[in-house]
Amino acid sequence: MQTVDPAPAVDDAPREQAVDERPAARSLPMPKVLHRLASVNSRKALTGLVVLVLLALTLAVPTRTYLSQRAEFNRLAAENAQLEREVAHYQRRVTELNDPAYIENQARERLQYVMRGEKPLVLSYPAREKEAAAQQQAREYEANPWYQNLWDAVSTPPEDK
Repeated sequence: MQTVDPAPAVDDAPREQAVDERPAARSLPMPKVLHRLASVNSRKALTGLVVLVLLALTLAVPTRTYLSQRAEFNRLAAENAQLEREVAHYQRRVTELNDPAYIENQARERLQYVMRGEKPLVLSYPAREKEAAAQQQAREYEANPWYQNLWDAVSTPPEDK
């Protein structure tokens, strides 16, 4: 019996012959081909550029409108949230002011009211008056120009302590 080799037969022919078997290209003069390619590509490029510019101009106004409306929506949403917080604050304030215990506490603290039978005790702090006078003098000193303060320091004798 004969055995058949499964591997295909290798052509030992040189490769140069395979390259020569290509069909010959149309022979047009080279400058005409380049001119034709250049004119076609520039027309296509110009047409594509015009289409892109028109598309950009067509989409520019709606895109700008969309973005400005979205920014306005975000601003209004933030303002609405702020107003809702204010409403909640005022509602809490109304419930506080409707509470008699809160009103009594405020009258005691702010207006220094006392209930019947209670003995009020008022303390006087003389140091506060001296502090207030010193603060007033410091404000006047800061309000003066520097040369006035210098003249006052030189011309006024020091106070004995």
